[in-house]
Amino acid sequence: MSKPTIGLDSQVYDYLLSVSLQEPEILQKFRYETANHPRANMQISPKQ
Repeated sequence: MSKPTIGLDSQVYDYLLSVSLQEPEILQKFRYETANHPRANMQISPKQ
């Protein structure tokens, strides 16, 4: 999900992220640790 793909202005988009994007710390650590894996290109962003 990105601002251009959902057509929101910057203020609404920033608000949406502030109240909805709540990635648990452990998942963030896993994402960082697997970023260099050969198949890391299959990861999706926390926003998705």
